[in-house]
Amino acid sequence: MKNLDVTSSMKICSPGRVNLIGEHTDYSFGYVMPMAINLYTYLEGNKDKDVALYSENLRMGGRFKIDDLRRENNWLDYVKGIYYILQSRGYRVGGMHGRIYGNLPIGSGLSSSASLELAILEFLKENYILNLKKMEMAIIAKEAENNYVGMPCGIMDQMAIVLGKKGYALFIDTENLSYEYIPFPKDLKILIFDTGIQRELAHSAYRERKQFISLILKKLGKHNSKSIGENELSKLSARERKMLGYVVRENQRVLKARDALKYGDIEDFGALLLEAHWDLANNYEVSCEELDFFVNKAMQHGALGARLTGAGFGGSAIAIFESIQDAGERIKREYEKRFMHQARYHIVKPAEGVRVCMH
Repeated sequence: MKNLDVTSSMKICSPGRVNLIGEHTDYSFGYVMPMAINLYTYLEGNKDKDVALYSENLRMGGRFKIDDLRRENNWLDYVKGIYYILQSRGYRVGGMHGRIYGNLPIGSGLSSSASLELAILEFLKENYILNLKKMEMAIIAKEAENNYVGMPCGIMDQMAIVLGKKGYALFIDTENLSYEYIPFPKDLKILIFDTGIQRELAHSAYRERKQFISLILKKLGKHNSKSIGENELSKLSARERKMLGYVVRENQRVLKARDALKYGDIEDFGALLLEAHWDLANNYEVSCEELDFFVNKAMQHGALGARLTGAGFGGSAIAIFESIQDAGERIKREYEKRFMHQARYHIVKPAEGVRVCMH
């Protein structure tokens, strides 16, 4: 399968995403502010009767018939999930053969799974003439993740990857799915630091927190976390106050961060990121020693702000700089001297959403 013929093929560019601020708020219908980034999953292939794909990053291939969508509990489930949801919605699509590759790291909290799902969906949309709007694509990919793969994620990742726009972040109200493009300063550098820690706890801890927040909202008679004032937290137990208090404050931070970017106040924006990290670490309890180390080192090396991004418990963190110079390399050296993990870093920019990039 490595040598599949993909001459005259279609190539899809599907970005990753980084969430600037608004962590663990989307599953309680709060505010988030992600952006698509210029690290990509590429899918290059042709139409076919069945599905045959080779992942260069994973160094493995897989095949399945489009009328046999049994789960395999591996990466092919993300592909099968898209077929499953499309078929359940009455869409008739054929197969494909091709290869998947790219520079978007897998399992680093940059949404490689949603990036793959949307690469598959974009390919099917274009090749089988599916009349899908961008928001429909985001919803289909989320349903594939929720209802087929079994990951109870919100819709932030999918919206960012579908709606991404070069030079802009995306402010989203995850309750009504309204969104606004927020200009991101051209001279502001974003450093993404992959700690090299596999996030073994992330999926189970994510589920636990989602369920816990849902129960607290029900107790308060609330549908979303945006409508809760800090004064209402007094009705809760100490742990409930600690957890939901973080979410309430984070929603407010997203609004402040949106306004800071609109008015070009990058120092205030950076301070909000840093405040968010320590609230995540101390109150929502999703950080780890390695992520905290990076945040501290980034600030020592001149960052305006830094925080973990994604579910936490490892994965990636971000820092923003006016002048980055060799900060990434220096932090990497100090990190690897302190921990027995090999780290990677990327300097990224806001990018366009999933699209055909060669035909």
